[in-house]
Amino acid sequence: MMKVLCKFGAVWLLVALFAGCADHDTPQDVVMQNGLPLSGSQELPAKQTQATGWADVSYNKTTHMLTFTLNWANLTGIPTGAHVHGTAARGTNAGIKFDFFALIPKTQTGTFSSSVLVDGTSINESDLLNGLYYFNIHTPTNPGGEIRGQIEFYNQPHIVVAKGLLLEGSQQMPPVVSAATGTVDVMYNKSTKLLSYFIKWKDLEATPTGSHIHGTAARGANAGIQHDFFTNFPKTLSGEYSNSVMVDGVKIKETELLNGLYYFNIHNILHPAGEIRGQIEF
Repeated sequence: MMKVLCKFGAVWLLVALFAGCADHDTPQDVVMQNGLPLSGSQELPAKQTQATGWADVSYNKTTHMLTFTLNWANLTGIPTGAHVHGTAARGTNAGIKFDFFALIPKTQTGTFSSSVLVDGTSINESDLLNGLYYFNIHTPTNPGGEIRGQIEFYNQPHIVVAKGLLLEGSQQMPPVVSAATGTVDVMYNKSTKLLSYFIKWKDLEATPTGSHIHGTAARGANAGIQHDFFTNFPKTLSGEYSNSVMVDGVKIKETELLNGLYYFNIHNILHPAGEIRGQIEF
């Protein structure tokens, strides 16, 4: 009897061991990102709206299923469309790849969960993991989209991220005394060589007359414009803006970027050299 029990014990031990290994391995096949913002400022062109939202996303590399939960609030009207669009980086638009509008609540504030197969045709795995798809919710007032949210997975070896980089007058050279402030979130993809950014600013003393990435220059030094994004930049004293730029090795170089030698700058007529500046530092 004892021999039989020992055999069963050994079997269950092996089952538990393999089950434990399986549980340990599963997270390696799944990438997740919670709290991705949805906002009118991510639309192109940017939309002025009180609507907000966020998305939680999970992608399983084994089953090729993208699972997501969207939350939104204070849309200007009942949704008229809800989709995944791509392929497009921040600051560019693209067509519909997954239409889930029929299933969502037709409410100005709501939540919705679903999943879609990353089939390699409509949605491609490599492009998904490189941040080239986005959620979009459309309304009658904003038929091109009222709030948008880029699908980005930050915890990957080829991605570097910095959140909440400060924009302030004290970083200008010479320093500027100003109540204006701002922040920048940046993400650099070493595979695609794409630098994506999301800027927020408030309380500028005058309407913006320029917005750029400058370099190469460390803190305390000035340099010329390397990326001019003023065309679609909101001409407002407070606002938000999202875009991306190629790190082409000419205007913007990867080594210098990763070493903190570029900076954002917002200019206006009262401060033609820049009112607030923020160094890009990972």
